[in-house]
Amino acid sequence: MTTDASRPFYRLGTLLFIGELPRPEFSRFLLDKFTFADFFSVKTDETEKRDLTLKILDLAEDVPYNVQMLAHSLWNRLLQIKFGAPEKSFLTADLIDETREKIIRQSDPFYTQIWNGLTTIQKKTLTAVVEEDGQNLQSNRVTTRSGVSPSSIRRSLESLISQGVLRQDEKLGNIKIRFEDPFFAHWIRLFSN
Repeated sequence: MTTDASRPFYRLGTLLFIGELPRPEFSRFLLDKFTFADFFSVKTDETEKRDLTLKILDLAEDVPYNVQMLAHSLWNRLLQIKFGAPEKSFLTADLIDETREKIIRQSDPFYTQIWNGLTTIQKKTLTAVVEEDGQNLQSNRVTTRSGVSPSSIRRSLESLISQGVLRQDEKLGNIKIRFEDPFFAHWIRLFSN
């Protein structure tokens, strides 16, 4: 919205790339908030509670916007459950999965619009990114399976990165291609076939 010259808020403000959330601190924050709201069963021990908050971070791939969206949606669902059936208003792994799926289904028109605006090679490239977890995308195995040449995948990746669909995550000498919106990757797993 702020980086596209055709959009009304182009160059509004300074762009800040904050990167991934500090995982231990954010996990602790989620744990504290869900505990304070009494959204954990008394049978849930501390390790299970921590694992549930880490699951939120895992599914959102530590992308701040997606973590916030998933946690907020979970909070609202738990409040709704609490008013109807307080004995069932507890955070569970299944509820986290169901809530992510609900978010993705609600975002379907947006994801469908992005998908339909892509070329066939870009769609194959995104599918390869999902299947290969963003690594070794120009390998012979990946290019043979996707039916796209290494140079076409490279150009497609460059285009998808410039469009803000993908990004390069560079750590410890390795490059991994990741989705800007990890929920879009899950949408591709569910609906792109």
